[in-house]
Amino acid sequence: MDSIYESLPRTFNSAAFFIEEKNLRHGRENATVYLYQDERFTYGQVHYYVRRMATLLRNLNVEWENRVALLLPDRPELVISFWGSIWGGAVPVPINTAYQLDDISYIIEDCRAKVLVTTREWRDRLPSHISPFLQHIVIIDEDPTLFTVLNGITQEAEVAMTTKDDVAFWLYTSGSTGRPKGVIHLHHDMVVCAQLYARDTIGLQENDVIYSVAKIPFAYGLGNTLYMPMEVGAAAILSDAPNAFDVIADIRRYRPTIFFGIPSIYAALLNIQSLVTLEASSLRMCISAAEQLPPSLWYRWRDQFNLEVCEGIGTTELLHIFLSNLPGQCKPGSTGKPLPGYTVRVVDEEGNPVAPGVLGNLEVGGESLMLGYWNRHQETRKAIFGDYMKTGDKYLVDAEGYFYFVGRTDDRFRVNGQWILPLEIEDVFLQYPGVHDVAVVPDADEQEDLAQVAAYIALKSDIAVTPALEQDLKKHAKRRLLHYKVPRRMFFVNAIERTATGKIDRKRLRIQAASKGENP
Repeated sequence: MDSIYESLPRTFNSAAFFIEEKNLRHGRENATVYLYQDERFTYGQVHYYVRRMATLLRNLNVEWENRVALLLPDRPELVISFWGSIWGGAVPVPINTAYQLDDISYIIEDCRAKVLVTTREWRDRLPSHISPFLQHIVIIDEDPTLFTVLNGITQEAEVAMTTKDDVAFWLYTSGSTGRPKGVIHLHHDMVVCAQLYARDTIGLQENDVIYSVAKIPFAYGLGNTLYMPMEVGAAAILSDAPNAFDVIADIRRYRPTIFFGIPSIYAALLNIQSLVTLEASSLRMCISAAEQLPPSLWYRWRDQFNLEVCEGIGTTELLHIFLSNLPGQCKPGSTGKPLPGYTVRVVDEEGNPVAPGVLGNLEVGGESLMLGYWNRHQETRKAIFGDYMKTGDKYLVDAEGYFYFVGRTDDRFRVNGQWILPLEIEDVFLQYPGVHDVAVVPDADEQEDLAQVAAYIALKSDIAVTPALEQDLKKHAKRRLLHYKVPRRMFFVNAIERTATGKIDRKRLRIQAASKGENP
């Protein structure tokens, strides 16, 4: 396959490429690119505001490669600030507003942002002295608003003559195993992902309307909403919907054709169908990533809406999806096959490829691979070797070439000398009619082979915890699992702890299990 990287000119600015080269030069100046509440933003309007945002940043003495922190929900000002920073040669750093305040403050200082773009509410929540590097805070919703300021700017900044190897933006990992890490991406990376996945894998079209539950500061959401629609001239919905009811309202309002979800939202949407119905008739494709989609959920979704869920997997380090199922070729429980342009392999501890059906470590190579982690030299060296990255995921491949996620390396634990893979046990509990969500972690007395299994279980809203229900759940598990995989203890909770990116927060649940002592 021809190299996308090699096809790009040396002088290259990704903002100009996606806005001008891919759209304005194809006559899409008046075509809608973003929908937000009652507003529609055209490609021409985005072009207008992006150039003025670049001017505003230059007036604040932002120079090439200076970082601009963006602490905003998914709304037009985030889009304009992201592309405006890149247009002027600066480096935007979107920050997930679902992160803990302490992590947000850490990121603003760690990236050494010169300017922070945020809301009045967030400005008031942040410490008065966030970072010694921060010189300006731009508040988008005070008088005058950001758009009022931009409309008053007459000078349109010329696009920075960056190269395809210049730093374009940073994204921070969720920090589930420590402090968030700054992942550095270059100008060509978004082009690689847009063409290999959006254009060539799922066949995104000009008339598509995209709705992503994953938000822009999350690598999955950044692609879904920000740059992949621009690859083909499509439109995307900007929304900060916090729950499944709001997602249903958004789908009814905007009538998207492509739905990018995560497993927890698919489960939530199915579980509230008795209360409010999802009108899915506009959807032609559903996609899931970020975490393993249990097969039981896949079948429930298909049976309810007659739509497959094309599951895939990506990482912040590789920017977007590199393994994916395809419409009509989905295998529930798998994350599909490698996208053309990526080399994906499963290897043993010595780095040798393993046979089909054998568990190993996932390694991935491709042209969207990060430059490295900011100020984390040793961690970069451990992750990247040559053209490949060690993902930290345990995988196996079947005889047909489909890849199966088995868990994170640090999610596994031993019971009776046998490895426990939480996903297997979780899927068994999800098949029980009254269970909404579940997470499995090692029990409190974990000491090498002496560990047991603990399950955190969230029931559907109309199901009460009773001794009879607990007994029935245990019988359900014993009929389907080997004895050492059956949870010793079950903790019933209102909701499963999750990270800002929607993944089960196993680190926090392990700590909680360790603090609970004997059976609840």
